[in-house]
Amino acid sequence: MSFSADWLTLRAAADDAARDPGLVAKLAAWVGERTAAQGAELTVVDIGAGTGATLAALHGRLPRARWRLVDNDAELLEVATARAAAMGARVETATLDLAADPGAALRGAWSKGAPRLVTASAFFDLVGADWLRRFAAEAAAQGAAVYAALTYDGFERWSPPHPEDAAVGGAFLADMKRDKGMGPALGADAGPALAEALRGEGFSVETAPSAWRLKAPEDAALIGALAVGVAAASGASPDWRAARVSARAVEIGHLDVLALPPG
Repeated sequence: MSFSADWLTLRAAADDAARDPGLVAKLAAWVGERTAAQGAELTVVDIGAGTGATLAALHGRLPRARWRLVDNDAELLEVATARAAAMGARVETATLDLAADPGAALRGAWSKGAPRLVTASAFFDLVGADWLRRFAAEAAAQGAAVYAALTYDGFERWSPPHPEDAAVGGAFLADMKRDKGMGPALGADAGPALAEALRGEGFSVETAPSAWRLKAPEDAALIGALAVGVAAASGASPDWRAARVSARAVEIGHLDVLALPPG
């Protein structure tokens, strides 16, 4: 499954504002300790990299990281490569479809060694339970930390309220669980499921909320695009769609997960 570059660009500022700063600080400290001890760069693999939003968000906090950006959309990776070059980030890219093998991005030939950190943003709500368990096992086998941000948690609050909000919300949650190529998707259950799977593999896991808090007029374009997408996925009425395109505010819940390997 792939998303348009326009959508990824539109949501970037809201994503950056929502990421939990405490988990980012703990990740940066963990990476800093390891690069200082080893005197070398640390290799990061970013799955579902899209246009490079995770790299852009973390580049300043992980100055000694070398990135491998993985996505199934080569055109998005071209955008990400140009973006990384403008920031002076060290990157390589791989166009991979991870549907059949969650660990494919973590194995194989690496220019600077195996990954010590796996990152993703707004990705794990698209995968199924079996896929997620196999991913957690592969991360553990590699001894790699995992930072997964902005996993949708199912909470939505639109203002002002609309009589169809509950029905539309339920339909959207059901649509989130469609199979998107990696098994019936976990949707809003993905964040806690990921944390549980990683704990089961021996990781030390912390979670934190990372909600979008959008307000018109400054976020009107994102609110409108979000309303159109939710309406299409849920089969909402034209009245709900029109009301939500012009909503004053909306809160969309997400969960951030940081899992550090033992040792």
